[in-house]
Parts: sequence; C-alpha cells; structure tokens
Amino acid sequence: MAMFKDVNAFSGFSVFDIPTAIDFYEHKLGLKTSRTMEQLVLHPGGGGTIFVYAKPNHVPATYTVLNFPVDDLKNAMDELSKRGIEFIIYDEEDFKTDEYGVFHGGGPKIAWFKDPSGNILSVLEKQ
Repeated sequence: MAMFKDVNAFSGFSVFDIPTAIDFYEHKLGLKTSRTMEQLVLHPGGGGTIFVYAKPNHVPATYTVLNFPVDDLKNAMDELSKRGIEFIIYDEEDFKTDEYGVFHGGGPKIAWFKDPSGNILSVLEKQ
C-alpha cells in the first residue's frame, strides 16, 4: 500500500492541560515546542513532531508514550533529577529496576518517569 509512502506521519498523546505540559516539556526536558490549534507540538532534536493535546477526561497511558535515547544514561538521569524528575521504581515479580529506577533485564539500560499528566516517558542508553 503506497498510500502513506510519502506522508510525514506523527504520533500524539493527551495531557490534562497545555500550560502545565508546556512548562514540563520546555523547561524540565528542554524540548523545542510550538503551538497549533491551541495545543502543543514537540520538536525533538532528531526530527519529527509529536502532537500533545489537552483532554478534559485524560487518563494517563499505562505504557511508554515517548522515549529519549541518550549516550550516557547516568548523566541524563542526574541532570533530570536536578530538574525535579523522579524515576519510577518497578518491583514486580517479572519486572524489576534497581534502586535508581534503571532496568538491566536485557536490551538497553532504561529508566522511566512520568510527565505531570501521569504519562510514562523513558530515557534509555543508546547501544
């Protein structure tokens, strides 16, 4: 199906409100943003866009909605911690992180945190 071959697709997710999202994504995470239709567009450094829209009955995603690959996970986590980001500690039978929130169970080292609307984001070390 060649219909979408040349389409610039984008993903999106909801938040409780746009002003809080702007503060978090611009100031805490340092992303470039813009506004469209009174909503928020994230512009990650590697290209592409992510549409963030306000939804009055927002329910946080129970899965990771956005991943940030970095060269050095520890340094990224230290910087995010300085900005007030708290990492999720998982202690489930089949899924555990260390005391800092880093998962070492195969694949890249990865740590999860939440935006102010409760959506799950991650920072992971490039391999």
